[in-house]
Amino acid sequence: MALLIPTSRFLRDFSSRPKALCLQLCLHLALAIFGTVGTSTRLSAQNALPAIRFQAIQIAGARNAQPLNDREITARKWVRGLIQQELNALQSICKLNPAQSKELVNLIETEWKSKFASVFRSYSEANQRGGVDFEFRVETAVKTWMREVDAITEEQRTNWNFELESRNALRRRIVIGKMVSDAERKFGLSAKQMKEVETLLQERWKEAWWVMYRNGTTPETKFAWISTALSDAQRTAGADTSAGRQEYYTSGGSTDLPSKSLAERFQIADVQSDESIQLQTPPAAPAKPQP
Repeated sequence: MALLIPTSRFLRDFSSRPKALCLQLCLHLALAIFGTVGTSTRLSAQNALPAIRFQAIQIAGARNAQPLNDREITARKWVRGLIQQELNALQSICKLNPAQSKELVNLIETEWKSKFASVFRSYSEANQRGGVDFEFRVETAVKTWMREVDAITEEQRTNWNFELESRNALRRRIVIGKMVSDAERKFGLSAKQMKEVETLLQERWKEAWWVMYRNGTTPETKFAWISTALSDAQRTAGADTSAGRQEYYTSGGSTDLPSKSLAERFQIADVQSDESIQLQTPPAAPAKPQP
């Protein structure tokens, strides 16, 4: 820009030229000035883009480098413990050979953090464990990983699916049995009515009932669900909202989950994940104050 500023000599020479030539020179001078300004603006913008990108990378890196809070660390240990528990059961049922085991544990060790990222976030931001179904998420993930390992045979996958179906059948029996027991205590059911109520609840089964039970609460057996199995007297008593009936919500068991260190590798029998797969470094203990 400094080179384009007219000098006094240039102005004297310029004023002595013919008018038509002066207009032509003015036009060239204006185009040169605007072209220089545009080029300078583009260069400034181009120089600014790398800096903006670098700042974005720094921000993203800072977010990823943020230390885990205590709840997230606990959630990660629970997930690892549940995964290892599933791997132990998997080996006892499917009898994986060393090559199959190696491929599976390497896949899980590589993907477990990203696959359960939403679980960790939900638990770290929630006020209680009951809002996150760790067990179901782990069962589903292991079933998915089983499908992704080509070395695992179709027979082994079928055996594992049968194991999961058998678990769910037993869970239904446990929860519905407790719900029938609560209904019998509330309405004075006969043995025949208990069978009818069991059938009605089986038809309404929801996986969420098992989650509630596992987290310490028996789902309520609603009057409307079982009213067809009740006598007229039982229906009248059940529909009386003024009666001070006791609702029973008893514990479904402990909410403690198996835990596995973040620095301990997944394994099936004697086969561990490869050393080349980086594990999460456990958080350092806070430094003790000097006396």
